[in-house]
Amino acid sequence: MAELHSALERLAPLDFSEVPTNELTEYMRSALEAGELICNSVPPPPGGEDFQSSRPALSEPNTAASAKDIAASNARAPEPHSSHGDLQKAWGKPYKFSAKENPLDVKVYKMAAHDRHGAWFARRSVHEGISFERMKKAMQWEFLESLAIEGGPGAGAVRGIGVDSRLEQFNVGKKGQLEVWQLSAQFPGPTTPREFYTMRMTSGDALSSKSSADGKHVPRHFMSMSRPVTHPEVSERSGYILGKYESVELIREIPLHRNKRSASVTNLADHTAASGHTTGRDRGSTISYAESRGRDAKGEKVDNHQSSQQAKDNEAEELNPIEWIMVTRSDPGGGIPRFMVERGTPSSIIADVSKFFDWACSKKDIPDPENDDMGEALEIVRTQAPTDGSADRAAAPAAEKISVESGPTTEVPAQGGYLDSAKRIIGAGVDAYAPAPVAEWLKPEQAEVNNVDDDLSSDSSSYQSADDFGHAGVLSTDSLPLSDTQQSIPSSSGSAITTGISHHDRELRKLDQHKEKLDHKLAKKREAEANKLNSQQGKSEADQKKAKERHENEMKKTEEKHSKDVEKLEAKKNKEIEKARKKRQKQLDKDIVAKVTRERDDFRRRIDMIQRENQLLREQIGDVQQENTALVHKLSKLAGGDVAMQAIRDEIASAKKRPTSSIRSGSSLR
Repeated sequence: MAELHSALERLAPLDFSEVPTNELTEYMRSALEAGELICNSVPPPPGGEDFQSSRPALSEPNTAASAKDIAASNARAPEPHSSHGDLQKAWGKPYKFSAKENPLDVKVYKMAAHDRHGAWFARRSVHEGISFERMKKAMQWEFLESLAIEGGPGAGAVRGIGVDSRLEQFNVGKKGQLEVWQLSAQFPGPTTPREFYTMRMTSGDALSSKSSADGKHVPRHFMSMSRPVTHPEVSERSGYILGKYESVELIREIPLHRNKRSASVTNLADHTAASGHTTGRDRGSTISYAESRGRDAKGEKVDNHQSSQQAKDNEAEELNPIEWIMVTRSDPGGGIPRFMVERGTPSSIIADVSKFFDWACSKKDIPDPENDDMGEALEIVRTQAPTDGSADRAAAPAAEKISVESGPTTEVPAQGGYLDSAKRIIGAGVDAYAPAPVAEWLKPEQAEVNNVDDDLSSDSSSYQSADDFGHAGVLSTDSLPLSDTQQSIPSSSGSAITTGISHHDRELRKLDQHKEKLDHKLAKKREAEANKLNSQQGKSEADQKKAKERHENEMKKTEEKHSKDVEKLEAKKNKEIEKARKKRQKQLDKDIVAKVTRERDDFRRRIDMIQRENQLLREQIGDVQQENTALVHKLSKLAGGDVAMQAIRDEIASAKKRPTSSIRSGSSLR
């Protein structure tokens, strides 16, 4: 396993001065070899069929319009080289999720790090419904599209992090590209935006024969490696907190169909021999012009069958399933506890897959960064980008305090495979781990509830951030007097109750809105039936009677259905009210216990302090008595000492009598 952790070190932070810009081909080759080993170390999804016996589930490529149309494939990639396959034991067993939480059957793994930093997380899945070429172009275009959109932190982000600028760009021949990006992300709630500086290496020539089925045919693939970097031309921006993320991401096709006319160079001779003919042209029926003169040119034959077959082979290749692997870990900075970051990472990187597919499938045309005019494509994005005033927010990002509520999703949720974990987990941990005054400060008000779907899907969740507790300025009750502590309890109690029943309030509003929709639907039905009945006025009496009976039956059914639906809604409403009442009572009981506990602890602390003061006074009195005894002993030995001692005793006695006499004189005056 040391080999795997050594490869993971290639994702560690570095200074850009350490990058050999004059020898980038060898530098990228070495880094991509480590990336290949890391990706092949992730265990494949259990079960499934071998790629040689699998068949595509769809008959046409790129049929998916969103993540819901993407299918989880049963096809499995060929086993990697044994030196890579043996490392799969390091990841252990995958996390368990329900089908609702994980509709695309993404397998998520966790592995402890050996460098005293956060744990590594990995995901691996196989999908159909989107072609390899489209997905590759989407991954290449993701950052560029975000770069073209102006706005505040995270503007234009697809998976949570937006691009602010590109600091470096190197084209490294066939190996791909090396770029340095300045990124940003805005978490929900009153939190400081994050910024990231990352060096990203992308390549379509990253895999070796260790990833092929027969040691010769390497499948089409695209790899992206990201590691934190410090760049000499930039410094940390005011109003941002510096975060870090490390990741390697790989997509590759599982070749159920291999184009016979695109054999690799290493196997070209074998392929030619197996086909039974050469690939050269038959010179007997050709002319010597460099270009064809058209279909009707004399002396030429047009091989329409060959071009048609080529198109069919290309389309068949685009039906191949796509395997998607990612290994990552992140640190959002700001002193957020590591356990909170790691707790939400599995669910967030699953949600990351759906987010990317929704974006990639919804785009009508994705530019090809390798061939298209990027300047024109970026200008189109700029002109189409919404002007929501986000540019104004960029001027003072630290001052932003926005309360966000997300709609119902299958996520726990997110944004951004690499960083969304921090974004969602922070909010998930506030109610569970933050004291009541902190939670009250983080949630000054609740956002408006969005429109509700007819299916009464799961309630939306409000995500807040636990960032920068040290800067919140919340005083400890230990430093307050008892009266102040007691006065602070009702406010925190009220905040906790409000937080606890906000979910029930939203549910009740949903039910009321749904009831209004049912009433509106019934009214429309009545109007439609009345119009039908009026249209029968000019007909015979028998037809009118039938129409009236049909109208009455239809209205009876509609009203019965409406009554049942209203009864169900009322039952749900009563159930939610009862839940809210029980939760409120439970919270009140907790607050009473908390109040009693605080008072008890405060009294214990005060008693302990009084006891320490008494002990200190006893010690001081003992010291004074010892000093007094020593002085009397020495004074009595001196000449005239007895007289001096007697004078001192008389003075002390007279001083004791004065308060008594003054009290008596005061009583006599009354």
